Amino acid sequence: MKLVIAIPSRYSSKRFPGKPLAIIKGKPMIEWVYEKAKKVREILEKSFDRIEIIIATDDERIKRVCEKFNAKVILTYSSIPSGTDRIYHATKDMDYDYIVNLQGDEPTIFENDLVRLIEETVKNGYPSATLVKRTSEGIDSPDSVKVVIDNEGKALYFSRAKIPFGRDFTPPFYLKHIGVYIYRKDILEKFVNLKEGYLESIEKLEQLRLLENGVSIYCIFAERDTVPVDRKEDIKKAEKFL
Repeated sequence: MKLVIAIPSRYSSKRFPGKPLAIIKGKPMIEWVYEKAKKVREILEKSFDRIEIIIATDDERIKRVCEKFNAKVILTYSSIPSGTDRIYHATKDMDYDYIVNLQGDEPTIFENDLVRLIEETVKNGYPSATLVKRTSEGIDSPDSVKVVIDNEGKALYFSRAKIPFGRDFTPPFYLKHIGVYIYRKDILEKFVNLKEGYLESIEKLEQLRLLENGVSIYCIFAERDTVPVDRKEDIKKAEKFL
């Protein structure tokens, strides 16, 4: 069994240009994410024949910084539309069974939650899976993606809106989506060959592309929440969390 942990990282961002190189407690954010991936590899190395970590970027500045901490970096076109498409193009010629899409703006992700996500997916043969966390905080923000699941733990829908809507009472908690995925290789290939979905185009959530085409995304409960860095002001929040 072979695993790739791929970290998509692009320089351009409408909300925070250059954020992969933003300094958090003395290190660029992309290095924090890479170090989390390395810890996961150390924990799981005996469970897989090979675990490879790559950073997929479209920018020479990011590439140079990543090479300073000895990361394997693959340059991709800047025109690639999403992080998932980016990791596909970076790894399409690699031999693996499962691939983790560990987004480059998640410096506070808990490595044990990543390990649980990988182990549960492989053990159960899930086509794809992601992390969720029960919360009642920050649910009004469209940056905080919510998800509803069925009795088997499969995602029914992801939204920037508050779901489920409480008609007669406010739910005691919501399920917050944590932006990390694992795919079987054939599922990632299917994803990039599908057209953007109608719901995806409205919500601007690429994972809806799979749901709209009948591919299950299983949701694994995370032990810890994360502080994704979407804007400059999120750096201070992340520093408190680390």
